[in-house]
Amino acid sequence: MKNVTVTMSEALLQRARIAAARDGKSLSRFVAEAVEDRVGRPLTQREALDQFLSGPSWHVLDDNGRAPTRDHMYDDD
Repeated sequence: MKNVTVTMSEALLQRARIAAARDGKSLSRFVAEAVEDRVGRPLTQREALDQFLSGPSWHVLDDNGRAPTRDHMYDDD
């Protein structure tokens, strides 16, 4: 973990402290989670793979639901 310095108005700081206390969190945890909500968190390797595999599919089947033959794919015509 790294420490950061954040500058904000006294009024905003007071509201942030109250919101953190209401959530039962430290101010540091509250701010970290707010930033994570805004920028997202890195995907795990599994999540990245699932996202990639669920991407747009390739529509290679013909109207009869058959895949092209090798000869059709590599035909020079």
